[in-house]
Amino acid sequence: MGRIIIKNISIGDELLIGQVINTNTAWLGEQLSSAGFQLHSALTVGDSEQAILAALQSCMDADLVLVTGGLGPTADDITKPTVCKFFGTELEFCQAAYDNVVSIFNRRGFPMSERNRGQAMLPRLCQYILNTYGTAPCMWLEKNGVVFAFMPGVPFEMKGIFTDELLPRIKKRFHSVPYAKRVIMTTGIGESFLADKIKDWEDALPEFLSLAYLPQHGMVRLRLSGQHEDADFLNETLENEVEKLKNMISEYIFALQDQPIERTVFDLLIYRGMTFASAESCTGGNIAHVITLIPGSSEVFKGTAVTYATPMKTKVLGVPAETIEKHGVVSREVVEGMATGVRDLMEADFGVATTGVAGPSGGTEENPVGTVWIGVASVQGVVSKRFNFGKDRENVINRATIMAYEMLRQQILSNCPSPVGATEQQAGPCS
Repeated sequence: MGRIIIKNISIGDELLIGQVINTNTAWLGEQLSSAGFQLHSALTVGDSEQAILAALQSCMDADLVLVTGGLGPTADDITKPTVCKFFGTELEFCQAAYDNVVSIFNRRGFPMSERNRGQAMLPRLCQYILNTYGTAPCMWLEKNGVVFAFMPGVPFEMKGIFTDELLPRIKKRFHSVPYAKRVIMTTGIGESFLADKIKDWEDALPEFLSLAYLPQHGMVRLRLSGQHEDADFLNETLENEVEKLKNMISEYIFALQDQPIERTVFDLLIYRGMTFASAESCTGGNIAHVITLIPGSSEVFKGTAVTYATPMKTKVLGVPAETIEKHGVVSREVVEGMATGVRDLMEADFGVATTGVAGPSGGTEENPVGTVWIGVASVQGVVSKRFNFGKDRENVINRATIMAYEMLRQQILSNCPSPVGATEQQAGPCS
């Protein structure tokens, strides 16, 4: 039995002009993959009858078409009358849909309007699917063997309907092929260099597996995924291939699951009962920001000193003014003084510091825009390194933050080594 073709159509002018980001397609693709299906293609169109009709017609080679948007009560929500034209039917009153709208309005304490009553007018040929999350209907129609499922565009409504109602119907109607994936998080190496290192391994992958390179801000996420009728064989093959990859690029891997590097550092510190503090100049508190997004981060993070103004590096962190005058604020000597100073000030096991030129101005011949010094202090001493992260200010801040955590991770392991990719339980505590 062959794999089915699934397509997605997103409807809404707001998606095309960038007023609203279309997260629905990404979510549907992820849910379908996990269920053993694959999204073949996705199309976004505006609130135009002509555009919607053309989009629907273009999907007649599919088995299943998932459509979101345009089902609300306002004049720009034209999906239902357009659906009638495409399927050669007409709108009629649906008592079940009306009862649902009334129930929702009563529950919320709002009065019903004639406009909202119109949401119970549905294409006569459709199967109505209850939307317990909102007033917009969900509709199931078929044409020449192609199934069309129409859902509201509001993300939480769409997600609820798809999970509760549509996915079970899809699983019952269509054959799925087991899907699995592994994610390997790397940093410290560019995408092209990484590809060169693992080329032979990638070329030898079984044909039912595929590798995707997903670079972002100083890291590369590798996604190894595949489909196979034998789920056990699929997962065993994935594990074997990941083991081969670990042996090839262990020095660049910081996690064997899809998580940011600060989460890896958090896990390491939690299990070892260790802490860190940050002294930030060019990163402006971003190192502190990302770690405090993690619940329980107070167990590992003592605090930060955002010493953005040069005199504060002396007044707060104790970096000698003569050191700054002699070497410049963007230098090894200053960043090491900052890292040591914040470690002592906050009585942490590790001190992490950044100083640099985030841009777009302020660069010099010695320290052009994008130059960042990062230092990590521990009981073993201080390590520091100079980087250049380019000319985009936001990119410089984000890349410096990631590299600061990578250097901290390396120092944690230097103080207490653990196997690559090991969880905190596997790694064990420092002895």
